Amino acid sequence: MADTTDVDLRPWRVAGAALVPAAFVIGWLPFGVVPRCPLRALTGVPCPLCGSTRGVMAAVHGHLGHAIELNPASLLVLGLAAVLVLGWALGWRVERIRIPVWCIVAVFALLWSYQLFKYATGRPL
Repeated sequence: MADTTDVDLRPWRVAGAALVPAAFVIGWLPFGVVPRCPLRALTGVPCPLCGSTRGVMAAVHGHLGHAIELNPASLLVLGLAAVLVLGWALGWRVERIRIPVWCIVAVFALLWSYQLFKYATGRPL
């Protein structure tokens, strides 16, 4: 197993630039366009990222506390999107970064622990 993973930032910049406008528009639609989590739909158990789409939409509309309650990763995603887009606009020309695998595993473990805690204590998912 590799100690690090290389991440190409170019497609993530495009995704970051589209994230905020999409979250803003989706939040105002009168119908749901976001599919349910497959793991939660099949088992009832939330995945580490459950609630992050709704969290991003809540954060974009100014409801930061609700966003954190849904999934703390939603603010992390918005922050990373801002860094990627603003960094590119300011002339940062970094095309690839290396992320330690343990860091990815640790973040997902923390997120899943949070989701399972909410699930076990009956808090809204």
